[in-house]
Amino acid sequence: MADSQSFSDLVTATARQKLAAAKARQDPNVTAEKPREAIFDALQMVSDAITSQGFSFTPSGPKFSRKCADFTFEIRIQSDRNNVAEQRAAIWVHVGIYSKCLTAWRKKHPSDWIRPKSSIPLPVFATQLGYLLEPSGWLEWDFADKAARRSVADDLIASIQKGAFPLFAIFDGSPEDLATITDHDWPPPEGILSYILSIGRTTLASEMLQTYLNKRPEFRRDFEHFYRQFLENGLPPYRSAIPHDLAAFAIAAGLRLDGN
Repeated sequence: MADSQSFSDLVTATARQKLAAAKARQDPNVTAEKPREAIFDALQMVSDAITSQGFSFTPSGPKFSRKCADFTFEIRIQSDRNNVAEQRAAIWVHVGIYSKCLTAWRKKHPSDWIRPKSSIPLPVFATQLGYLLEPSGWLEWDFADKAARRSVADDLIASIQKGAFPLFAIFDGSPEDLATITDHDWPPPEGILSYILSIGRTTLASEMLQTYLNKRPEFRRDFEHFYRQFLENGLPPYRSAIPHDLAAFAIAAGLRLDGN
């Protein structure tokens, strides 16, 4: 499995890659395999492995996607802009889940805290693939080395199978199954709560929010402070930290806590 990187590791690596890319642009090797060519060669290997799971490959994304009833499951590929021919052909992989119900519900909602004016569909859930794995952390896959490309592609395939597919399977189940996601410190639950509300399950959304808060006592303390403040003084005009934003969202969406 690819090695995850801490934030400090990412900063250091990015600086080093920017320098290498700048030097390569000064004296380019016009005969070398381009990063895009290396990446698409590897992505074809990935596509061959996961199309049996119902995923199709869209080169213009590039992304892999599968529709399942109301949901669209996406595995989106982002190339590093500091890639260098025959030296670096790295990608980052992002996992997203989208819902037609959620998009329609947001557009009809009167509160800006529900983001009704967004110009693009917002996901129910989105994160970098590395955060769905153990150990959790930012991951990248580099396909520049032709000799190692097959093994790197196999590692990406295994990571998708271990990280993305189990997540998609949760959404393939019942709305109640989505409560298991609150066990993890993945993205804040606003997207999932919004989806549950969009299908008319207000009580379930309130229960999921309670579960999320009960498992995080310190977070709950901050959340309740903001929740009471916004109930008394109205919703804030800006977004800030997670407890602040989640409290404002809860009030805008009509979610109520025990005793409130």
